[in-house]
Amino acid sequence: MAIIKSAWELALEKTEALQVDPVKIKRDLKVKEGRQLAATFLNDIDATKEGTEKQFAQFEGEDKQLVKEGMTLTLLSNLSLPRSAAFKDAFAKVVQLGLIVAEGNEQAGELISQLEGFFSQYLENQDDLVERMKQQFAPHLEQKQAQLRKQYGPNFILRPEQDPEFMKLLDKQLAQLDEQYTNILSQAKEQLKEMLGVA
Repeated sequence: MAIIKSAWELALEKTEALQVDPVKIKRDLKVKEGRQLAATFLNDIDATKEGTEKQFAQFEGEDKQLVKEGMTLTLLSNLSLPRSAAFKDAFAKVVQLGLIVAEGNEQAGELISQLEGFFSQYLENQDDLVERMKQQFAPHLEQKQAQLRKQYGPNFILRPEQDPEFMKLLDKQLAQLDEQYTNILSQAKEQLKEMLGVA
């Protein structure tokens, strides 16, 4: 007859096999410290580039590389396609963070600075796409509007945003645009990681 083990006994058996790796713990803590330093810089309105550079400069050797890795991870997670032109306000600090982490690496600094133009171009292309779609869809929308006026009266106005068919087509086109830009952004992030020496 088999002995039924309690959940407690099973848990104990599993934890016996685990080994505490002090090197990995130290590494993880330094990366986390870097992430926190970068997050504080981005989110605290009183945090300055000079102050953050000074804090970053206090680290040396392997510790500095691990803190840099954490800061870079935070930087990369803040590089995403913008939803509105208001991104420029917050993006200035993201660029500054990139320049701190780049530590004088001109290529990395240039790539980070170019991303603002890339994001602005994305928003422009998005607006252009919406306008083109509205123009292409206008004759079809006018037909629908004429039919609906018979039902709801002569003052009925049908806007493109109210038409499910238009919105479905627009969403599909916007998704394709997003995919193209996301792929380019992913490549830029990979390049940045290589330039900054982060795994």
